[in-house]
Amino acid sequence: MERLDELAAYRAARVHMFYLPGVATRDHLRYLVETNLHDIVMYATERNPDVWRITDNGVARFAPRTRRRLPG
Repeated sequence: MERLDELAAYRAARVHMFYLPGVATRDHLRYLVETNLHDIVMYATERNPDVWRITDNGVARFAPRTRRRLPG
């Protein structure tokens, strides 16, 4: 997600949001959810909603990539 306003809106609305990879196959998505289900449930039931990414390395708080400015 490159839209910082969208991320801020999710956080301001205090919703639990989980992002899955957009280019993954159905089987890979199922694997990610099955493998990380415990953490997904744990985060989804916390009192502090936030936005997370679900990856092969687990569930991590979503942090937008910063764009590098080219010199010149």
